[in-house]
Amino acid sequence: MLLLQQEAAMSVDEDFKLPTKHELDRIISLQEAEQVSSLSPSSWKRNHPDKIVELSPRRLGVRLRDALLLKKSAT
Repeated sequence: MLLLQQEAAMSVDEDFKLPTKHELDRIISLQEAEQVSSLSPSSWKRNHPDKIVELSPRRLGVRLRDALLLKKSAT
């Protein structure tokens, strides 16, 4: 019984992949960041302006790395 549980746990772990450094540096929109971190776009602007990247005068984004790091503190 214990062996089956270990095999099941190993199969779940094998499917999980950590994002690469390049994926973490990817810039996502504030709407995507809201889904990842549960912080609204206005909350990003108000509380974390240092993490916002201006892509154009009307388009803002954040790094995926920052959205994932703030997810822990937001929950």
